[in-house]
This record gives sequence, C-alpha cells and structure tokens, in this order.
Amino acid sequence: MADMITWGIWISLFVFSYFIGTYREKAHLKNIVEREKALVSLPALTLKFAEDRPVVKTELVMGSVVIGGDFFKQTVAGLASLFGMRISVAEAMMDRARREAILRMKEKAVGADAILNVRFEGMKIGERKKITGIEALACGTAVYYAK
Repeated sequence: MADMITWGIWISLFVFSYFIGTYREKAHLKNIVEREKALVSLPALTLKFAEDRPVVKTELVMGSVVIGGDFFKQTVAGLASLFGMRISVAEAMMDRARREAILRMKEKAVGADAILNVRFEGMKIGERKKITGIEALACGTAVYYAK
C-alpha cells in the first residue's frame, strides 16, 4: 500500500509539473514576443562598427537571466541524456533564456541607436547530469550617434 501511495505522489508531481510548467512557459513566451515587438527598432548586432557617423557616447550593457526547469523537464532531460538523445526541453529553455537576456540587455540601453559587438554566454546550472536551470548572458556596446 505504501508503494502505491509513493508511486501516486511521484506521478501526481510529474503531471502537475507538466501542466504548471507548460502554462508558465507559454506565458513567458507571450511576454517575450510582446517585448520583442516593442524593441524591434533597436538592433543588436555582432558587428564591431555599424555606421560611419560621429559617436556621442558608448556604454557596456548586459542582460542576464536564469531559467529553471520544472520536475517534468528535468525527468525528460535525464531520460534523453541516458539514451544519448537530443534534449529538446533544454533547447527550448535555452531559446527562452537567450531571448530574455537580449531583451534585458536592450531594455538597459535606453535611447541607444544600436547595440554592437553583442556576445552570448550560456551555462547549465545543476548537478553533473541533471539540468536544474540554464543561465544566459548577453552583453554588447550601446552606441549613441550624434543626431
């Protein structure tokens, strides 16, 4: 009987985690899309130089985020890793993290004409084979041209 209760708790946690995690992920993606539309006019480029105009000011801007994986994602990632498969749940988390880091970087560059020399850094957070979260960092040089 105790084994049945234990299995019931794990299955409930797995199912509950799936639905709550999916809901939160969709809400976050919706928020990202809205913010991307608002900041579409500020280019974030990997170029070192964009235009041949006088520069008034430059500053380093950074955006970072840590996205945690729910129990469902951790379990799926563990199984995929066990069989040497592509870890699609981690790819989706990394995509969200990169996009959020870029948005946070852009939001710090208020009034800039462009963000140049943009670089990304990503890191898995967790134990050796367990993905508990993903950190993403975006940084670049905000450039303010003479008007």
